Amino acid sequence: MSGENLKDEIETGDKIVDRAGAQAAEKLGEINPELALQAGQPKQNTVKLAVDYGPLIAFGLTFLVCRFLKLTDKSEPLIIASGVLGVASLFAFIGGLLLEKRIAWIPLLSALIAIPFSLLTVFFHDTVFVKIKMTIIDVLIGSVLIGGLLLKKQPLKALLGEALKLKETAWPRLTLYYALFYFAMAAINEVVWRTQSDDVWVTWKMISIIGGPVVFSIALLPFLMKNMLVEPDTDGQA
Repeated sequence: MSGENLKDEIETGDKIVDRAGAQAAEKLGEINPELALQAGQPKQNTVKLAVDYGPLIAFGLTFLVCRFLKLTDKSEPLIIASGVLGVASLFAFIGGLLLEKRIAWIPLLSALIAIPFSLLTVFFHDTVFVKIKMTIIDVLIGSVLIGGLLLKKQPLKALLGEALKLKETAWPRLTLYYALFYFAMAAINEVVWRTQSDDVWVTWKMISIIGGPVVFSIALLPFLMKNMLVEPDTDGQA
């Protein structure tokens, strides 16, 4: 092979890798909203992030203000923050319908689970309810994914198949990876809230909900790039 041909082969390979990486990064936004920031749609992304993560931010800020400004007794900040979480979850769900004309899955899940558990936390003055909420949600998601695999179904493919083009053999593995991720998150949450203070648990909640899926998705990039069906180059180049 001549030097010129070798150079062409390398350039072609680089284009394929770059194209696959760009597609993988773009499609990860379909899996995790945290990675779905597109520079061309700043307003839409701002609204989407506000709707999806507004309740979590309101929860964290309420806890921090009450806790560190000592506005309440030591046992009260998490209870008050739980009440704020329930109200904010309802407003986020309504906001998603009105502003984005969509039923956002994160606010919907929060509205269905966060509101009842927030009410239980406030009514009984027991923070266990809001703490186990994370465990229940993660176990529920992981169980749905595993259940789909056992039934020879592909829940992730059904949800993302139009946006994420992967080899057929990759979908069961991707589903399993996500199921294990959510089960691991549930297990860690149980350890943290049972052994650590409210301050530590709230910090874990804030970091894990936002940062956990982002880190996990970045870790999945090599797998997605390896198994992605690369679309043909449309610019006419080899």
